[in-house]
Amino acid sequence: MNLPSDLAHASERLRERITRKASSRWFLEKRREIEDLAPYDPDRGRERLDHLLATAVDRAPYYSALRSDERPGLRHFPRVHKSDLRERFLDFVTRDATGRMSPGAFFLSQTSGSTGQPVTLLSTAETGGLLTNVIRERLSAFLGLPDTGTVLNLGLLFPGTRLLEPVMLPRPYVKCNLRGYDPDDPDIVADYEAVVGRLPVDQITGTSSRVIALARYCLQSGIALRPRAVVATYEQMPDSGRRLAEEAFGCPVTMLYATAETGYAAFECGRRRLHFQDDFVLPEIEPADGQDVGEIVLTSLVSTPMPVIRYVTGDLAPRPIACDCGLPGTVTEGLVGRARSSLVGRDGALYSPYALLAALAAAGLPDYQIVQDEPGTLDLVTAGPAEPAAACVRDLNTRLAAHFGPRQGFRLRHRPHQEFRFTPGGKRNPVVQHLPFPDGPERSGYL
Repeated sequence: MNLPSDLAHASERLRERITRKASSRWFLEKRREIEDLAPYDPDRGRERLDHLLATAVDRAPYYSALRSDERPGLRHFPRVHKSDLRERFLDFVTRDATGRMSPGAFFLSQTSGSTGQPVTLLSTAETGGLLTNVIRERLSAFLGLPDTGTVLNLGLLFPGTRLLEPVMLPRPYVKCNLRGYDPDDPDIVADYEAVVGRLPVDQITGTSSRVIALARYCLQSGIALRPRAVVATYEQMPDSGRRLAEEAFGCPVTMLYATAETGYAAFECGRRRLHFQDDFVLPEIEPADGQDVGEIVLTSLVSTPMPVIRYVTGDLAPRPIACDCGLPGTVTEGLVGRARSSLVGRDGALYSPYALLAALAAAGLPDYQIVQDEPGTLDLVTAGPAEPAAACVRDLNTRLAAHFGPRQGFRLRHRPHQEFRFTPGGKRNPVVQHLPFPDGPERSGYL
């Protein structure tokens, strides 16, 4: 390892600390608990669902109208949106007849607000933390990761996060935290030069856009990182970005699907299909009549302190299918976008963004964002060389004009020098929509 002396010393101290703690009684007990829950168990899932629904009806004011002599099933519960969780937070919290909450170590967490204002949630270390560790352990086993090692973390980091830190569960690793690469930020450049290519890496994980940016950095710098696995989450990974990352790192990219409201929910198999972990997070994907794509609705089976039941995520996916890969759970071909990412045409009609996203990916644009502030005009923000992206815009605008005519649909406006737009939590969505949606169906057949 050819790290600068201070980082090399810090890394060695962390490894010694991890080694000592891995033999402690605390760690061994936690590992046994995770290993006990790691095998997929549909019977446990049904037990968790029954307990969750009964607790919600008996102890959460929001669901008190469902109380009756006959226990309601999942379909009797209303769908819940982000606005419901935000505006009626206290009504979702479970308590007994005296108003007391169950004993436990509770904590508050806040979503990033990627589809509106942030939402505050109540959870416990025994529920939220355990779910995260068990599903991460399942993914680690599926990817064949070593029992201990180093993970390069490109996630949504809080200000002041240490560059190196230990993480014990689900497996003891040294975690190296890197912010998204920015060539104009001297501190970030210094971190990348000190770590990337010098630190042995078993796993790379982080937001899709930051994984792509790291891949581009490595290819341009001639750095060969060879991790055992690359895990992308938080954002959709465009096909062209996946190809770039796989070229740079020499291994497949695996998508891990999660929401702040329900935690980790699904990960990809070798066929790039999402397998939901139904014994912890129960999905519903029901396309409307005649549609192939529907909204993902999730129930977190370990959310009894604040039941999150039939939560409308805003994400879209094809209807469930069978998969013979051997992984269990409800299966879909993968995410296709968000329900609130529709495009508004000059004619005031709604248009699906997915044909356009596919065309941009097919043109080889791995790093882009679509921003709409006015009807009929889409700002295409890109990174990297401007001329290939500009040529792509000219070609797509020619095709869009031929299809739509002068007063319908939309056109692209290239913005190579505009900044990407991020949520307050640092997430970058592929489509940023600032317009209200008109009534009417969404149109899709234009490219």
